[in-house]
Parts: sequence; structure tokens; C-alpha cells
Amino acid sequence: MAYNEVFRSRLKIKRPLTIYILYWFLLTYILGVLVFWFVVLNRQNLQLSHYQQDLIDVDDVLHEEKQIEIAQERNANAAQYLGEGITFLFLIGTGAIFVFRAINRQFKQAQQQENFMMAITHELKTPIAVTKLNLETLQKRLLNNEQRQKLISSTIQEANRLNALCNNMLLTTQIEAGGYKIMQERIDFSNLVKECAHDFIVRFPARKIEIELVDEAFINGDLLMLQLAVNNLLDNAIKYSGKEDIVLLKMFQSNKEIHFQVIDEGPGISEAEKEKIFEKYYRGSQGKTKGTGLGLYLTKKIVQAHNGIIKIENNLLRGSIFEIIIKEQK
Repeated sequence: MAYNEVFRSRLKIKRPLTIYILYWFLLTYILGVLVFWFVVLNRQNLQLSHYQQDLIDVDDVLHEEKQIEIAQERNANAAQYLGEGITFLFLIGTGAIFVFRAINRQFKQAQQQENFMMAITHELKTPIAVTKLNLETLQKRLLNNEQRQKLISSTIQEANRLNALCNNMLLTTQIEAGGYKIMQERIDFSNLVKECAHDFIVRFPARKIEIELVDEAFINGDLLMLQLAVNNLLDNAIKYSGKEDIVLLKMFQSNKEIHFQVIDEGPGISEAEKEKIFEKYYRGSQGKTKGTGLGLYLTKKIVQAHNGIIKIENNLLRGSIFEIIIKEQK
């Protein structure tokens, strides 16, 4: 296992390095050829000019005029070569920048996808291993009712985790492929958040989840997608805050808009990462963050599909505030 990890890390370093070396070699070669032909053409232009001057008869009445014409022709050719050289240099430079950026973008996407596959493997293996262990324990040991209920509760929690992960992956694929049609129905967003919060309170009884919601807040949207968005934000807040920290769900109305906030007391997010956190597969600057990098990306897609916006701010003391703003439907 350790050998495979070392091999993969060396391969990841070697592959980009080889392509970058090849890229710079080809670019240097093209520029070298351009300079070479520029020098050759100018030398030939100069030699031709000298040859033409040697052919002029010194006793010719138009001797000076012909020399001036030859010099003008030489200068015109030199200016033409210089102009063409600068044009080709500009085109090569523009193409080189475009190719370099494309290569970097491809490497970044490949790295993100590789990190995603590693993360998804871990995210799948963990609940499967816990579920298997719980079921084996129930099968092999005689447990009292309280112990059985605890194992069953843990197994259901891991099954819900797997279900949420599969939903994120499936919906992301469908949205990007244009295969998911958003249903428009009148939804009490406040009641939807209450149900999601209740589900998480049942799943995580030891965690402190508080709600401050308005009684009614109606919007037009897709019930399944909005539930997924709220669940992703809740899961994110619980995942990155301590066991004793409070996760607050807050909703209020302002200027015919509904503001829904998920406030946590976790480590917070740096200003540099706030711009990247909603990118697909992004899992933190160090790549060691929990999760698959799909949750917040999908949440933003869902909010945008409902003509809303999502933003992140720093909590006053510590942690983060994720806020969804959607137009209210009376």
C-alpha cells in the first residue's frame, strides 16, 4: 500500500515535469528558428544590396540615384522582415500563453479529480466499514436492548451519510449534463429547514443544533434540490465545528427576500479560500480537508438554479456564516 502511494506521488511529479520540459523545449526551438531565419534573411538582404551596388558602373550618370534606390530597397526589406518577425513573435507568444494556461488547467482538473477519487473512496469505505462492523457485532454477540439500539442508530446514520453522498454525486452529474429538470412548486422554506434540522438532531443527538426561524416563508422551487442544499450546509457546519460548538440555523425576511443562514463556530475560512470554496472538487488549500469537494459546489448550483445567491462571511467570534438569499413568494 505504501509502495503504491510512493509510486503514484512520483508519477504525479514526473508526468507534469516531462510535459513542461517538452513544452519549453519546443517553445525555445520555435523562437530559435524564428531568430535564425530573421538573421539569415537580413544577411541575404545585405549581401544582395552589396552585390547590386557592385554591379553599378562608377561612370554611370545615375550612379548615386541607383545607390539610393538600392539602399531604400534594402531598408524596406529589413523593415518588412522586422515587421513579419514581430508579428510571428506576437502570434507565437499568444499561442504559447494559451497552451501554457490550457496545460495548467488540465493538470489542475486532473489533480482535483484524482483528489476527488481518493476522497470518495475514503468517504465510501468509512461508512461501509462501520456498517459492516455494527452488523457483525449484532450477529455475533448477545447485546442488551440499549446496546442494540445504539448500534442500529449508528448504522442508520452511516446509511444516511452514504445516501447523501450518492445524492450529491448523482445530482451533480445530472445538472452538469442538463438532465435534471427543476420542479417549480410552492414551498414553505421555513418548514423545510425545520424538517432538515430535526433529521440532523436525530442523527446527531450529541450535537447542539439551534434554530431561529420565521413561522412561514414561501418560495417557488424544487423540494428535493432545496433539501439537499440545506442538508449540505448543515452537514458542512457539523463536520467542521467541534462537538461542543453550537450550529445555529437562522431565517429572516427582508425586502421581499428570504435570508437563510447556517452559523457555525468552526475554524473559519480564510479570505483567499472564500473565492475557491464553491469550486468543484475544492477541498481546502492543503487538500486534507474532509469531504469530496462536491457539497458546496452543488449547493451553489442549486441556489443559482432558484435565482438566488449564496455567500460566506466570518462569524463575529469564530467560525463561518453561510447565507442563502432567495426571493420570497407571497
